[in-house]
Amino acid sequence: MDNSRQPSKRVSLAGIHIDRTSTVPLHLQIAAHIRDGILRGVFPAGTQFLGSREIARELGCSRTVVLTAWDLLYAEGYLVSTPRGSVMVASVTAPHAQPPSTASPATQPARMSERWRSLLGLDYETNWPSAFAPGAPDISTFPFKDWSRLLRQAWQNPKEQECLDLPPEGHPRLRAEIANFLGSVRGLVCSPEEVVVTSGTSGALDFCSRMILDPGDEVWVEEPGFIEARWALTAAGAKLVPIPVDDKGLVVSEGIRRAPRAKLIVVTPSHQYPLGVSMGLERRLELLDWANKNDVWVIEDDYNSEFRHQDSMIASLRSLDREGRVIYFGTFSKIMMPNLRLGYLVANWHFIEGFSRGRARIDVHTSGIGQLALAEFMREGHLLRHLRGMRRVYASRRKALIDAIEALMPDDLTVSSAVTGLHLVALFTEAMQARMSDREAAASLKQAGIHVQPLSQNFLEQPTRQGLVFGYGRLHVEDAAPLLARIAACIGGGPRNAQPSPVKSSLTVRPIKRS
Repeated sequence: MDNSRQPSKRVSLAGIHIDRTSTVPLHLQIAAHIRDGILRGVFPAGTQFLGSREIARELGCSRTVVLTAWDLLYAEGYLVSTPRGSVMVASVTAPHAQPPSTASPATQPARMSERWRSLLGLDYETNWPSAFAPGAPDISTFPFKDWSRLLRQAWQNPKEQECLDLPPEGHPRLRAEIANFLGSVRGLVCSPEEVVVTSGTSGALDFCSRMILDPGDEVWVEEPGFIEARWALTAAGAKLVPIPVDDKGLVVSEGIRRAPRAKLIVVTPSHQYPLGVSMGLERRLELLDWANKNDVWVIEDDYNSEFRHQDSMIASLRSLDREGRVIYFGTFSKIMMPNLRLGYLVANWHFIEGFSRGRARIDVHTSGIGQLALAEFMREGHLLRHLRGMRRVYASRRKALIDAIEALMPDDLTVSSAVTGLHLVALFTEAMQARMSDREAAASLKQAGIHVQPLSQNFLEQPTRQGLVFGYGRLHVEDAAPLLARIAACIGGGPRNAQPSPVKSSLTVRPIKRS
């Protein structure tokens, strides 16, 4: 040890802050202060402290407290005893001493992959409270009494195997109920063996992306499309190729031209997000034909298709698939609650086998008790009853929103004709576009306390359309007109001196991400 570095006098600990109301014991607070000082270089190697009695007197504590702090730091290697019995900072700590950092957090190196940093760099705001949050369901009428009863039953006397690892495909009872549900609600005929229980659409897409794609593989994604779905693809190392969407859905011919060697196609054919259009039969058959001939997987995200506001039901892409190319995604987040974190996928048994074997090594399976409760919830008919009731509720809210837009902003916004889901798009008229962009409109509305998503936020390339995406899942019918009056006063082309009715405080809701 280099004794020349030792200070000529012993160091006092007077003045350090001790919080006597804290639940952290005093000896740990003292040890933490000394340890921090050593690591920051305030107490360099060779520093000697005053005796335990003197420090105890300075700090107003017992000598036992100080000795206990010493013992802890001795054991950790920060302190050593001198031949004369004093306490000294160990020389082994010298290489670890660092001067306080002057770099700001923004200049610190990001210890993450380039792929992950590009993911975080996507310009897309999701965490915001608004009555217009797209895809946010209303859970106020959910049958929680029945749900909690079934959860209690699942916990009270579960079978031993149900407390251990379940099959990675999911509980057999729930897989059977999902198959029955899809047949009655979506007209999708499938066997329980073709169903896998997932933790939601986002998690399923993340897993399937890693299963199907190698880094650099091209993927067709809709333009505009759901940005959050693109995050999973980006994280898997995919090269995203935006394919335009017209009034018939994804333009297959443009996809073939832009990325003829794609390995995966991700589409929302029943209710495209965000435009809300449905893919026509001719376009669906064209997509399937090309995928079959070129050995390409197709992921069908059947987004919000359960909420139809007309009697007609468009067949899923999976129901037209004869070659087993389509992987069908669904979730219970919108018809039940987002934090349930339960969804499903339907695919051919070859895909299911590969999926399950990989999942058993990475994710194992989804919550077992939740699966059991959900299976009984579906078997007893609670889910279908709730779904039927919410269809009526959402249809009335959609109508109220459309009526308010058409009455208060007819020269500014044109409402899409989508008849499914929990959101609609109001496209800007030429007059509106001449005044401002949708991002400028959204920024102005945000300053006024109304958060509406700009349509252009969903484009990867230069936006070809301008508009606003209005969710209506949590929009009460009586609040539609007052809110649209405020929007018209803020960004509309008409008179802006109107004083709209106040909006109820219940409209400020916790945001819910699509799962």
